[in-house]
Amino acid sequence: MKITSVIATKIEYPKVKQKTSSRKDDKFHGQIARGTPMSVNFGGRYFHKENTQDASFSERNVGCIVTCEDGTWGFGFSDRGAITASIINDYLAPNIIGRNVFESEKLFDIMSRTLSPVGANSFSARALSAVDLAIWDLKGKLLEKPVYELLGGSITEKLPIYASSNNTEWLKELGFDNFKRFASWGPRDGIRGLNKIEKEISDTRDLIGYDSELMLDCWLSLDIESTVKLSERLKPYKLKWIEDALISESITQYEILRSRIPSETLATGEHWYTVYPFFHAASKGIIDIFQPDIIWVGGLTPTIKIVHIAESAGIDVILHGGGGTVFGQHASYGLAGIPMIECSGPVITPIGVPLNEKDRFPGTPVPNEGTLIPSNAPGFGLEIKKEWFPPFFN
Repeated sequence: MKITSVIATKIEYPKVKQKTSSRKDDKFHGQIARGTPMSVNFGGRYFHKENTQDASFSERNVGCIVTCEDGTWGFGFSDRGAITASIINDYLAPNIIGRNVFESEKLFDIMSRTLSPVGANSFSARALSAVDLAIWDLKGKLLEKPVYELLGGSITEKLPIYASSNNTEWLKELGFDNFKRFASWGPRDGIRGLNKIEKEISDTRDLIGYDSELMLDCWLSLDIESTVKLSERLKPYKLKWIEDALISESITQYEILRSRIPSETLATGEHWYTVYPFFHAASKGIIDIFQPDIIWVGGLTPTIKIVHIAESAGIDVILHGGGGTVFGQHASYGLAGIPMIECSGPVITPIGVPLNEKDRFPGTPVPNEGTLIPSNAPGFGLEIKKEWFPPFFN
């Protein structure tokens, strides 16, 4: 079945309307600690004055529709606007139109090699993600199978989920049993910052007990020394992992960090693009949990490769924000090397607002009774209309 069209699109689906007003006691609503590299020089914390849930979701503003000769079409998306859309239209589309949609491995190789001269940066990987995911969606529709079945998976055994937010009490109300918090202080806060992080983790552990998993995301804001000190401070609270302690590209620093804290479970990878950083990290044994983002890393095809690399090295893979997209949901249930699902900004609602009132692509399942199960409809199961996705460029 030949591909006849590949086009970047705008995203204009009908939004889910929030009917319930959020409670006034949501102290985290409207701001989030952003541990960017800048945070090291701005006192270790920088508050982004936007609603974290809406800002995170609205960035998903680039779609891709891949159509084959019988008119069947598949849909994928990523973010970063016009740059991503231009790469889809100008570099990727011309090289795969006319080829068999079922040759997903070959198609991915063609697209990867097309982009290789401009580098495996976040923009090219995002464009590749949108096209690759649309191809998988199209394959599932043509074969009348959900993507998790195409991968050899099933929904018979439910995967555990965890929620990422500093509103732990609200997350418990929503029915979550496992929790990830975000660090709001960095190296320039010194001992005082360490004390505050420890106090927050201690209070959270008291709230959830020791039968629930607890993780800490550091937002790329630490250095080696501060990570070592933080790891030592938090040992009594039995964290499942410390996430994104260092800047993404600093793989050499992660090697040093591993030698300093060999017993700490380290997680990272959401800002790694293509399979190669994951292969390098696996070969060095420096990371315990890989966290690729399926709409950033290049799509489902490289995610499969990353999971297989990780399995051979005894490393788990937990997709960054995997519960927030149908793509992450299907990959998590389709690939045996993924043991948990993260529910983060695109899933979590303000305090008092039910999860089913969260804006999302039509057909995207939400957590229910402590679990999250992908749709069994063909492809990724989105319930969407083609007219909701006009061409990105007129």
